[in-house]
Amino acid sequence: MRSLFFLVFIAGLWAQVKLRVGSSIPYDSPWEEALDSYIKAVNQMAGPGKLSFRKFLSGQLGGEVEMVRSLRMGTLDVGVLSIGGLAEGLSMPELLVLEMPFLFESDEEVDYVMDALFDEFYRRLSDKGVVLVLWGVNGWRNFGCATKPILSPSDLKGLKMRAQETPLYIEMYKILGATPVPMPTPDVLMALKNRMVEGFDQSLVFSVSTGWMGQIKHYTLTRHVFQPGAIVISKKVFDGLPPDLQKALLVREKRIEIQATGRKLVRDEEQSILASTEKEGNVKFHRLTPQQREAFRKVIEANMPRLEAHLGVQGKALLHQVRAKIAEYRKKKAAEK
Repeated sequence: MRSLFFLVFIAGLWAQVKLRVGSSIPYDSPWEEALDSYIKAVNQMAGPGKLSFRKFLSGQLGGEVEMVRSLRMGTLDVGVLSIGGLAEGLSMPELLVLEMPFLFESDEEVDYVMDALFDEFYRRLSDKGVVLVLWGVNGWRNFGCATKPILSPSDLKGLKMRAQETPLYIEMYKILGATPVPMPTPDVLMALKNRMVEGFDQSLVFSVSTGWMGQIKHYTLTRHVFQPGAIVISKKVFDGLPPDLQKALLVREKRIEIQATGRKLVRDEEQSILASTEKEGNVKFHRLTPQQREAFRKVIEANMPRLEAHLGVQGKALLHQVRAKIAEYRKKKAAEK
């Protein structure tokens, strides 16, 4: 009887589907907590022992572009990635519409637009070999600098700034007069320590979680780009799974709830970190006046054709859809007042 039980146990382990999860998100961060809430929901739907997840976070598997390409080939199963990383790794410049500078004005506006266009992005990513499961959030990107405060576009002139590995971010820095230095996330901390770069633009939570904040003296709350994230699955891997596990991994019945949890975790952490880090006084936080922020927006707006050129034909059409949803949201909000 014991031998039979042991054989059944071993057979169950053998049948278990093991999934590798790759990401640049730090361990012990709100993003890992949000990922764990997704994994918990999947396991509840799949049933005990059907799936196991092994997490490789903090860039253990390389930069985002490298991980995205592994997803497409099926050598990585699941990714927790930024939209910018997906855009570059999948050669889908149209995805960058969500990261256009000064496109969004509030968290509520972002959530409305992204939820409204979820199916559109699901279709586009599926065509490229990646299954979109749910939206995540990196947050509002701001400028961090080791040498001086960035309070106007002219303050960026000549600065060596780490740029995310996408043409859109590289072009943004060129427009603002900085020298962009593209590099993957795992390389940034050492580059800051060695002064290969003088600064970066990144969300507050990510900057603190990765240790980047410890290498700068000034952090300016420009909120110039909202960067979404996403949990995605390799379509090659997904298509090879039985229907019940596919359904569990998509968590369609719980997607909105899990997204809301992840958004709240990151946004609450941002406010907590802002209060504590500012109090410590090691980094000087700068809040722009409306006029100062408008100066950045005007420079970007004047050069919008240069940014839109990196979106491609499909991207420009998709940007029109995004802007239409933004207008729809703003009209609804105005009517409520």
